[in-house]
Amino acid sequence: MKLWDWALQAYARQHVADACLHLQDAHGQNVPYLLWAAWAAGEGRGADAKAAALLMKRWDTEVGAPLRGVRRALKAPFPAVADAPRESFREAVKGVELQGERVLMESLEAMSGPSSAPQDVLEGLVAAAKASGDPPRRAALERLADALA
Repeated sequence: MKLWDWALQAYARQHVADACLHLQDAHGQNVPYLLWAAWAAGEGRGADAKAAALLMKRWDTEVGAPLRGVRRALKAPFPAVADAPRESFREAVKGVELQGERVLMESLEAMSGPSSAPQDVLEGLVAAAKASGDPPRRAALERLADALA
């Protein structure tokens, strides 16, 4: 299954979104990158985790985080801006942010090798967190792995 399709199905499962957003907000992790790591492990698709982490970090710094910041800034009322147009603009930014996440995931998928024997999802998440230069938050990663199981 393609990563994007898998990610949409996985994210819709109970507790996955909460676990992902906790890793993003409390631990500075990149959700599309973690979902890629879980998918790659489950599919047994090897990849150069360091190269993937470099791509993710640059993308997040230059694209993902700025879009997320704009979307979040538009969540609260903005002085002298009517709520309806502000919310409409926020939804448009949200759509672009989601499209950006898809571009990142498709790029990460393209860096992945062919399918083989499935690997342990938790270990894939831990390896990805290590490759990104961030110390693994094992309990938080376990929460995501459990939600994905």
